[in-house]
Amino acid sequence: MNKITSSDQSQHVHYVEYPMRWIQLGLFLCALLSNIMFGFSLSPIVKEMSIIYDVDSRYLQFLTISFTVFSVIMIIPGNIINEKYGIKISIMIGCILTFVGSVSAMLINVSFWFFFLGQLCSLIGFPFRLISASKFVANWFYPEKRILIMVIIALCFNASSGIAIKIPLIILGDYEIKDLHTQAEIDEGRRLMQNLMIFLFGLMILLCIPPIFFFKGKAPTPPSFTASDQCVRVDYRKAGIIVAKNFDFMYLTIGFAFILGTITLFTLQMEYLIKPFDYTLMDQSNLVLAGVIAGLIGDICVGTAIKKLRSFKLVLRICNALVTVLFAILIIAIHVNKTFFFIMYFLVCGCSAIMALTFEFSCELCFPMSENTTIAMLGLFGNLINFFQGLPEILILKGDNKFCSTITMVLMLCLIAGANYFTKNVDENLKRQKRDFQEDDEAEQRENAISMLEQSILN
Repeated sequence: MNKITSSDQSQHVHYVEYPMRWIQLGLFLCALLSNIMFGFSLSPIVKEMSIIYDVDSRYLQFLTISFTVFSVIMIIPGNIINEKYGIKISIMIGCILTFVGSVSAMLINVSFWFFFLGQLCSLIGFPFRLISASKFVANWFYPEKRILIMVIIALCFNASSGIAIKIPLIILGDYEIKDLHTQAEIDEGRRLMQNLMIFLFGLMILLCIPPIFFFKGKAPTPPSFTASDQCVRVDYRKAGIIVAKNFDFMYLTIGFAFILGTITLFTLQMEYLIKPFDYTLMDQSNLVLAGVIAGLIGDICVGTAIKKLRSFKLVLRICNALVTVLFAILIIAIHVNKTFFFIMYFLVCGCSAIMALTFEFSCELCFPMSENTTIAMLGLFGNLINFFQGLPEILILKGDNKFCSTITMVLMLCLIAGANYFTKNVDENLKRQKRDFQEDDEAEQRENAISMLEQSILN
């Protein structure tokens, strides 16, 4: 196992960080968050929308997990565009698709399928942005700061997903509709849904437009050797074959999907999981808020632990073990009382905050493959696993049966427990870090040799 190496700024005599990197980070976050804020807003009101627009709730349940499908479908085209034209073009495409989707969604009261089409349009653009994260960080920041910036991105990702789920709950307020309803309740629901779509459209103007015009994919000069054109990378067209043979990467991907993917699906399907236990929309709203706060704290704790322990694998295994134990207790808690369940859900969300860790760890394991391609392969295999694990959950969950909810959670626990095996077998080979610091040492040796030669000539 290799330890994460720390360094100080004085070592980077040949490379520079630009002040504008923080502005570019803000623009990148806007691009990433736009998709999350628009796409995740559906999950807490699936049942209500299915009644208001007389649509089979299975379509809407599928839509809540369809980000996994479109990640699998679009991640390869997105990576090709990233590799050939740079992440700037990829970010522009993603933002344009989400903005167009928000325009289409405003026509929801003309036809529900305009909303459905708008959501699909946004989902198609999601992989274009997500796979650019590690490459963006590598293009603008020093190697030893990458994990810190990825933690910041993960913090914003968690916060925005929680806010996205909270938005419809705030706009709908105490509105509730049952299977036996009046036309007046339907009309009120359609009015509230229209207000929600208009609000989301305004939000997309703020989040999508600035990155389209002002985002830059890389700094004027690279901040490290591995971010420079001199660093030879593996041909992205051979990526699938290469990562399939990289068992460390595959173990990490499966573990990532079984931990964070499972908790994400739990949150997206929460309405159906907890409703049989007499949880209201307000309870769900409070749970989401608790999960967001826990995720933010978890990201900070994970980033700090990596810095202190100097090991991706050790921190990942600790998180995996904690999530396994806590999720088992969570299943018991849902049958006991709400307070106990809230506390356990908070702890589960905090301990499963491993996105930044996994992104950076995978880039280390797959070097000299580019960051774009590495995250694309992580997303491809990880989301394929998530999709297949989500299908039986949709078939089992009915939203009115405690037994079905419990069985679904037990299946989730089995996946989380299985992740311990895969994370245990990952070999922590930090190839990218070693190459960066090796290049710094070689550059320093070359400068010393030149200095000694000049001194000898003068003498």
